[in-house]
Amino acid sequence: MSNNPNNNSGQPNKTQSILQEVDKVKDVMHNNIGLMLNNHDKASNLQDKTASMSNNARLFKKQTVTIRRQMWCRNMKLQLIIIAVVILVLAVILIPIIMKFV
Repeated sequence: MSNNPNNNSGQPNKTQSILQEVDKVKDVMHNNIGLMLNNHDKASNLQDKTASMSNNARLFKKQTVTIRRQMWCRNMKLQLIIIAVVILVLAVILIPIIMKFV
C-alpha cells in the first residue's frame, strides 16, 4: 500500500471531485424542483382564472340575450305607438274631409 503513493493521494482528489459533481447536480435538481413547483402554481392560477373568465363570459352572454329581447320589445312597442298615433292623426284629418263629401 505504501509502495504506490499515487493511488492513495489520487483517491481523495477523485472522491472530492465526485462529491463536488454530486453537490452541483443536487443544486441543479433543487433549482429544477423549485422551478417546477413555481410553474405548477402558475398553471394552477391560470387554470382558475380561465375557469372564472369562462363563467363570466357565459353570464355575459346570457345577460346580452336578455337585454336584446328587452330592447326588441321596447322598439316594437314604440313602433306600434307611432303607427297608432299616425293612424289617429290621419283619421282626425281625413274623417272630417270625407264627411264633407258624403
